[in-house]
Amino acid sequence: MEAETFLPSRLYARVGWAALAGSLVCVLCGFRAPLAFIPGVLCALTSAGLFWLAARPAIEIGENQFCIGDRAIAWREVREVNRSRFLSPLVIRLKLTNSRQKVLIFPGEPERIERLMFQLRKNSQLATFDGVAYRDYWTWLSLSAGRGDTSTLDQPVRMLSSEDEEEVERLYQKLKSVGRLDSRGTDSSQPSEED
Repeated sequence: MEAETFLPSRLYARVGWAALAGSLVCVLCGFRAPLAFIPGVLCALTSAGLFWLAARPAIEIGENQFCIGDRAIAWREVREVNRSRFLSPLVIRLKLTNSRQKVLIFPGEPERIERLMFQLRKNSQLATFDGVAYRDYWTWLSLSAGRGDTSTLDQPVRMLSSEDEEEVERLYQKLKSVGRLDSRGTDSSQPSEED
């Protein structure tokens, strides 16, 4: 598999320059009307944020790992891929082995964002995607595509969190070993009629 590189969109830098120009205009107007300094500062902050996004490192997808700038992460380390609701820039919370977490920010075009998400989901075979296991996600996706569903595919709804699933499993094992969940039949637990 040849490595695929995802670069930030140039649009962020262009809009950053426009915001910087707007900031300079507001500052010049601020010498006559001091209230114009407020939008000037806001435009400058917006410009700084856009330049920061435009300077995000490239993401390179390889066969055994993916690299975010100089940082390489092996596919087998990825345990969770949780996407935010932002469409662009793409913000993903990655949970890795040993309780490590990484936030991946990719300011790209919508087509490149979808391609990056596809590559992350395809190669992270030990991970869950927004709470859906790898196998379940691809099974659900193939069933949706088999029905000819041309609408935008949303992820299936996860009914229980992983903690709730563990609790259900613990109660099931207790039920299996004891035969029932509550412990009735002891006189000490029932209130007396004299109270």
